[in-house]
Amino acid sequence: MCQFVAARRSMRYATRIVTASSVRRDRPLLGIALMLLFGTLASHLDATSKWFSQSYPVAQLIWIRYAALTLTLLAAAPFLGWRRVTGTSAPRMQLLRGTALWLSATTFLAGLSLLPFATTKVIGSTAPLIVAAIAMPLLAERVGWRRWIAILFGFAGLVVVVRPDMGSIEWAMLFPLATACSYALYQVLTRRIAGVDGALPNLFYTALVGTILASFAVPFVWVTPSPAHLAILFVHGLVVGFGHFVMIHALANAPASLIAPFGYVSLIWAVILGYLVFGEQPDLGTLAGGTMIALAGIALARSAATGRK
Repeated sequence: MCQFVAARRSMRYATRIVTASSVRRDRPLLGIALMLLFGTLASHLDATSKWFSQSYPVAQLIWIRYAALTLTLLAAAPFLGWRRVTGTSAPRMQLLRGTALWLSATTFLAGLSLLPFATTKVIGSTAPLIVAAIAMPLLAERVGWRRWIAILFGFAGLVVVVRPDMGSIEWAMLFPLATACSYALYQVLTRRIAGVDGALPNLFYTALVGTILASFAVPFVWVTPSPAHLAILFVHGLVVGFGHFVMIHALANAPASLIAPFGYVSLIWAVILGYLVFGEQPDLGTLAGGTMIALAGIALARSAATGRK
């Protein structure tokens, strides 16, 4: 009876998301497409964040990002319905999700401000491997040897693409490593809560928790931005929110261990943006790594279609 009530409540909040995990039907191709869109958005947002991190403190950038989304959702709530935006059946899970994403965003921006872009991206992008490992005990998803080989092959491809200089270990590398761990936890928790709360409450509480946590530091580091920068940062926060909205739907439609590696498309975009913005020259290594990532994605999609783990 409780599961039936939860299912009815979730159907009011999200559009066409099957709510009870016991009856949810995965749509792997849709999940893959949404994750590819998310990865594309993420790479552009990361480049913007790195640019702004040269002028503003990390805590301030995080606060503006989350506050923009929180205020927008609160403004829309009277029109969409307060229960549809703020209603939740799992407040503790929402708090944990929001904390995990806030930690991921904060450590990632900290890494961007201290490390080269490629180094930060490659370490932070190990999150899908962590997702595959923790999805088994937390989501009861079976990850067989074929998917493990595909995931590891894709990871080798992204290393070829970005070719980070790992000759010397810097303490700042702990930031993107923390990013990978916390973001993997966020993805798994989002998958679990997909059958409990809808996409809008998931997005709202992610933004609200991030705003509250960032508020503790921002008064001590605030640098008044120009009106133009403030407007750009506000829109940036909205686009970040849209990106996570897309990712929430991706995880609601396919297993985390399947779709997470497709976030590697952000690294391909990072190479393109690196060439256009930072003057980085793509070479044969980039092409070879991109091919490896594409082959890994094809293998994972075929595994999902055939049911072979």
